[in-house]
Amino acid sequence: MHNVKNVRFKGYKVFTKNNYVEMKDISHVNVIIGKNNCGKTSLLDIIETIFSCKSLLRPGIDVENIQFDVPFDKTMVDGIFSGYSGIGQWTATKLAEATEGKLYPINLKAGETVEIADNSFGLSQHINGANRVLASRRGNYSFRKISAERNVYPEAESEPNLYSEGEGASNLIATFLNDSNYDEHIIEVDFLDALNRIMKPEAEFESIRVQQVNYDGKRLWEVFLQEKGAQRVPLSKTGSGLKTIVLVLLNLLVIPNIKAYSGKRIVYGFEELENNLHPALQRRLFEYLYDFSLENDVILFLTTHSHIAINAFFDKENTSIYHVIKENGSASIKCIETHIDKTEILDDLDVKASDILQANGIIWVEGPSDRIYIKRWFELFTPNNYKEGKHFQFLYYGGRLLSQYSAEEETDLISIITTNRNAAIVIDSDKRYKSATLNDTKKRIMQEFDNLQMFYWITKGKEIENYLPKQAIENMQSVKIKKECGQYQLFPDYVEKYYKNFSNKKVPFANKIKEYLTEENSRNVFDLKKQIEQLYRQIQYWNE
Repeated sequence: MHNVKNVRFKGYKVFTKNNYVEMKDISHVNVIIGKNNCGKTSLLDIIETIFSCKSLLRPGIDVENIQFDVPFDKTMVDGIFSGYSGIGQWTATKLAEATEGKLYPINLKAGETVEIADNSFGLSQHINGANRVLASRRGNYSFRKISAERNVYPEAESEPNLYSEGEGASNLIATFLNDSNYDEHIIEVDFLDALNRIMKPEAEFESIRVQQVNYDGKRLWEVFLQEKGAQRVPLSKTGSGLKTIVLVLLNLLVIPNIKAYSGKRIVYGFEELENNLHPALQRRLFEYLYDFSLENDVILFLTTHSHIAINAFFDKENTSIYHVIKENGSASIKCIETHIDKTEILDDLDVKASDILQANGIIWVEGPSDRIYIKRWFELFTPNNYKEGKHFQFLYYGGRLLSQYSAEEETDLISIITTNRNAAIVIDSDKRYKSATLNDTKKRIMQEFDNLQMFYWITKGKEIENYLPKQAIENMQSVKIKKECGQYQLFPDYVEKYYKNFSNKKVPFANKIKEYLTEENSRNVFDLKKQIEQLYRQIQYWNE
């Protein structure tokens, strides 16, 4: 079940009864974005049905209308051939070879059963062996949810559990701190470390304790957090943002250690975590969730209507973003794959361009691949202490559109400094030979940035890809290349032999090659190291 790739369904709540809607390419982190009441929670209901041991009896869900794709694997083949060395023309080895890498649609059935919908290899009377494997695998899963409406409050002692609205949180912490059957270090060390990773520098907590308090004549458990340099505070009296982070960490770090979830693989669905969270906290929480999902091989589904989530997850590998759109009373799903798709989401959420002013400075670049390279070069050549979205942000000016921008405040063009007074710009020289001159637009921008003592970087080669060393391309594509791309050579022509259709796949190429860029193979490429260090110093200046 962990390798579910696509999900299709129809006829649930606002989703059409006539045609299947589809979530393609399920990843470790799956972000579901859309307006309020567009169907995001309904989509989580479908996911919960797939990853629950027993199909939910929610009103309106017909499990016969739910289908998902999985690759055929060895355990499914073994289920078919259980007790048989061969069936007709097939042996287990031949079937494994014939089905390798292919996705097969699976139908949900009533109760706990599933059914392979595509039996193109013709083993109908034996396919139930594979169905039993899938049903058994599904039984090892559990789905956990955090609702959009949630709270934490004092509670009486009970069996440890945690419900989607937050009920059970105080008792769960009390159980792990006081019951000898549980490891208190999970709360005192793991939980507290993760909490501080997300909360700092706004807050740092030294300890977590639980005590009994009188509440309406009852003795209840209350959780207390000791903040560094401040008095301890009861968790129930803290802000809802902190409570949200606590509930997330209890689900991820604590719940897997209680008996009810022993041996289970948990899939998580978190609703609108951004509620009452400052943008900086949102970014750190989203970054933590992304890292956690990869490090622990966990699947997360996040519903949101926050543009912060788009910036946090867009361009990240192992992430899929889905836009739920409701029109004329019916909802549909669109997988976000391009920058244009991202822009459509912002329009749908009514996000204004001024939201970008939350960042301390803007790095203007031609397009999204430039952003990927610069972030990687920051990792290689600088301390990399500054975070995108908080300390700086990227904006795209889109090649020829540069002529419509100016660094002057009073101008008939689009003013860069009224977007953000702290700005830097990276521009491809587009020179085809050494003695070629820059065009008038680039000369004007250089002069305007000079006048304001702002940083600009004109690439030493034709464009930013000319900084990519051949060794990185060789290692990425497992090829041997005779010589480096020339300083003024057209990079698409240079790389076409090794990476087909580069011009239409700049962002995937950048995401792939960044892992092969090293300090050693990049430090002596033209003026790259010098320019990156100067740009980083500019970000330092913005944040002093």
